[in-house]
Amino acid sequence: MMLRWSFLLFFSCPLGAAAQVPVPFTSADERFVVFSQGRFKEIEPRPPKEVFAMEGQVVFVAHGGAFKVYQPDGERYHQLQGHAPDVVHATRSRLAWQNDDSLFILRGGSAALVARDVERFSVSDSLVVFHDSARHELVAWWRGELYPLAGLERSTGKPQWNHGEDRVTFHDRGAGKLIQFDQGRSKLLTDSCDLALVATGGGITGYWNDTKDRFEVITAKGVRTASELRPWSAQAGDGLLAFVDGMARLRCWTGDRLHTLTDSMPTAYWVQDSLLVFVQGGALRLFHPDGLLVVEQYVPEQWRVVGGLLVYLDINRELRGIHLGRRLRYGREAAIPSFELYGDAVVYTSATGNQVVVRNGRSYVY
Repeated sequence: MMLRWSFLLFFSCPLGAAAQVPVPFTSADERFVVFSQGRFKEIEPRPPKEVFAMEGQVVFVAHGGAFKVYQPDGERYHQLQGHAPDVVHATRSRLAWQNDDSLFILRGGSAALVARDVERFSVSDSLVVFHDSARHELVAWWRGELYPLAGLERSTGKPQWNHGEDRVTFHDRGAGKLIQFDQGRSKLLTDSCDLALVATGGGITGYWNDTKDRFEVITAKGVRTASELRPWSAQAGDGLLAFVDGMARLRCWTGDRLHTLTDSMPTAYWVQDSLLVFVQGGALRLFHPDGLLVVEQYVPEQWRVVGGLLVYLDINRELRGIHLGRRLRYGREAAIPSFELYGDAVVYTSATGNQVVVRNGRSYVY
């Protein structure tokens, strides 16, 4: 990313819809602490090397290299394996990792082997997709079962797929087809498609149909035409598809409606969960299912998105937020250097050096 302002998108569900995400942080004396259920718990005497905060649990690579999990409910805290995984991918409620060519998921607080001979993989809350290099197949793990999606010819190179929240679209390059796996079934979307113009989200997929020469969107209600012009780019989130059309306008499909948000090319745009955030005319703007609003007339130095919530530092470096169109304020403290967002909780370092966690309008100081 060439843009100078910093941002980080966290995958999570709408506020209050599932278990709280514990809040991990490193204290002023370099201890690893987790805040959950209204209290602080010191987990390790040294800061971790890597942390994955999820619904109801925190998974981390400890300072000594061991891979561990802490679950506040029941105070479960144990080691998954004695060394750091080669690759880890995590979402709000699913974590998978790879050791050499073996793929594991975290299930019930323990490691469960999914497959061997795995070359690479991707993860969403409901799906794990991987390339089986021994059988030359693209495979999906869904609800504890393995589903071969496509056989791969050695001459076609590495498989290409686009992983959404509850679905995966993949390109059968041998046949030139675009296929989608959803709810345990595969469905042909088009006989000809460039995977670069596919955006797969939660309950929605957008793709350029070369055969019909149009940009289509598929939801539970069926297939609709979103544009007759080839888009410049497209991104999808939770029930929301955004794209820059052939006339350089930013447009968005949500529900059963197509919205035109700009009449010229946006400076940048991002889709995360149920929100579309974009920069136009130097201002940071936000589109959500209930409408369009200006976050600020400038681009904040730091902002985060989770579910239907956007939190940012304003020009005075005070914490503010927008949730479902309603503006929020996280206290009156200014000059905050940075913050993190875990589920519905914000954590930052105050001017006194204390760690402050704000959740449900209440502040907790460590």
